[in-house]
Amino acid sequence: MKENKIYVDGTVGLGGHSSAILEASKPSGILYGFEWNEDSFKIAQERLKKYGERVKLYNKNFIFIKEILQKEGILADGILLDLGISSFLLEGSKRGFSFQKDEPLDMRINLSINLTAKDILNNYDFVSLSSVFKKGEVPKADKFAKFICEKRKKKTFETTQDLVKAVKEFYKTSKKDLLAVIFQSLRIEVNKELENLEIALKNLPDVLKSSGRIVIISFHSLEDRIVKTSFKNDPRIKVLTKKPITPSEEEIKRNPRARSAKMRVGGRI
Repeated sequence: MKENKIYVDGTVGLGGHSSAILEASKPSGILYGFEWNEDSFKIAQERLKKYGERVKLYNKNFIFIKEILQKEGILADGILLDLGISSFLLEGSKRGFSFQKDEPLDMRINLSINLTAKDILNNYDFVSLSSVFKKGEVPKADKFAKFICEKRKKKTFETTQDLVKAVKEFYKTSKKDLLAVIFQSLRIEVNKELENLEIALKNLPDVLKSSGRIVIISFHSLEDRIVKTSFKNDPRIKVLTKKPITPSEEEIKRNPRARSAKMRVGGRI
């Protein structure tokens, strides 16, 4: 990080990475931050306001980075996307992201989205529902989708625990890894996460300075595959990490949620 440079945090969350970037680029580095969730955005705004005019925050998805930077007439020296679902959303949003709580089956990162997880489970036809589970690499996707379609005839899915019970009944287990992949598949569909990532990867090199860096941290194979393929096939990007960088054992002890993180870095040619 250097002063007088322009950085972008496309997934601000509560401002952890943004604070680190602003500290490392003192006294004159500028940060453009994007946070899609309304509540996280307000918290980040409050936490980062001490940096004054050095930080510009937008309550928008990272697919808008290109549009806003071009409007401002600037190119970035570095762009970061941390694709992990934040602890705040899992634990404090009350939108049904976690299978460990009993909350409405919502899963919208931003409330402007019309689709909810409840809509998917109760209204998608068998083919569409099966496709959601297959895309999310859910085991026995077809059979599970059929099971959900039968279950909802008797009682609609309303809360996260309705889904947890269905998983337990169908798979005869409620292992955390299984529940995580099923909840994740619904969240990905609601928020169009993979489609948005593909859009961003296509657009971001256009607003990156020559020799600028793009850093992406992903947390599951679906995202990592998209990032790896995009970097490899984009003539504007030089792959700077032949293999993804993964957390050390010490880091995983400090932060267990980091265990599946993979970081890939590309440089603008």
